[in-house]
Amino acid sequence: MEKYIGKITSPFNYKKSIDFVQLSFSCEKIEFQFSSNQRGYKHIKVITGLFNSLGKVTLINCQNIGSSTGAGANILIYRAEYLFKGELINDPENFYFDHVNIEIKGLLSWTKFSAINNKLFSENKITINDIEPIEIYKSNHLSIEIFPSYDFKCKRENNEISLRENVGLKIKSLNKDITIWKYLHLIKELKKILYILGNINTEISNTIFYKEKGIPVSLYWKGNNSLGLRSPTNPQIKFEDIKFSLNNIIHNWFEKKDFHTSIDLILEKSIYNQLSTENYFLNNCFSIETFHRRFYNYKLFNKPEFNLIKKGILESIDKDDIRELIGNNLAHINEPNFRKRLSHFESDFSNLLPKEYDIKEYINKIVKSRNYLVHRGSDKKVFNEIDMYYASIYIETIIKINIYRTLEIEENIIQTLLTETGMNINMFHS
Repeated sequence: MEKYIGKITSPFNYKKSIDFVQLSFSCEKIEFQFSSNQRGYKHIKVITGLFNSLGKVTLINCQNIGSSTGAGANILIYRAEYLFKGELINDPENFYFDHVNIEIKGLLSWTKFSAINNKLFSENKITINDIEPIEIYKSNHLSIEIFPSYDFKCKRENNEISLRENVGLKIKSLNKDITIWKYLHLIKELKKILYILGNINTEISNTIFYKEKGIPVSLYWKGNNSLGLRSPTNPQIKFEDIKFSLNNIIHNWFEKKDFHTSIDLILEKSIYNQLSTENYFLNNCFSIETFHRRFYNYKLFNKPEFNLIKKGILESIDKDDIRELIGNNLAHINEPNFRKRLSHFESDFSNLLPKEYDIKEYINKIVKSRNYLVHRGSDKKVFNEIDMYYASIYIETIIKINIYRTLEIEENIIQTLLTETGMNINMFHS
């Protein structure tokens, strides 16, 4: 962690400042401490300050995490959620940037959008080309561009020159009305899109905000961390296959919010790799059930017919409390159960699983395993831990495949992905 000394505006009296504040930070953790005889406020929204070698700093969502006593003073320790370097942002709710650039580590290998022409071995030279950004999305409020970037460092004493390239996204406000929090939300959503589509490392190397007038402002926060590592068992759409469809894909991602709950459930394993196999399996079961309910839901009986059935059942019950209980339980009985929901994806299971598998029996085993974990009933015909892990991967893949359909990605691309991903999973499972 980087460590600095500086001063901050006092959280106890905004007309005063506190000197000799110690600040240490990385994207994982931002902490600062200072001496004070005041009782520490548990939560402080914004603290601004000046630090050696850093300049202006804004700390947001500061939480008191501890204190210590020594040398006649109390030491208060705070942890912040966000650190902005380069600007004093006293009112983040009403502070606007023109655009933000984020450089993402996995974008270069996925897009092949390189500005560096490496002919070191053939012609003993490296050239850097001027390449125009590519606009991949535009709405009434914002635009998103892909751009190549590079930086180099010279160490004359060691006769070293290092050249590093990357690819980034530029998110631009078209009406100068996008707040800091809206930018952060967009960054989070774009990382999810890239991870789901490209199966790439979404770690952000730099998050830098810009205004027309003023110096660039760098952000340090946990959002710079990757959603997960690239996995050989995850589907990966080739950038070239969807490059000209990205505007529509991103539009659908922002507009069709009903599948976002399903995405958050399947991403939990990649974000928290210590998640148990049972929770991984249950998350994916809940995810595919939720996805089906929101996009493919149907009623077993038409409404008038079901209302007659329900009325007949309730009129046959004399006791009011039992009638109410049965009435509440009948509320969802007209919807398909988990087995029927899974059966909707039977053709996807068939294309994904090994050819020798009985698809109906496999779906039945998913249902039994899920019921066992939820209700702890019979453990007959349930998955062992290894098979449950791979069942989770199969379900997760089918969720992603159907999210691709919801995003309106071409079916021929999806069918190819099903075959390729199935081969990759089965290679590890065999």
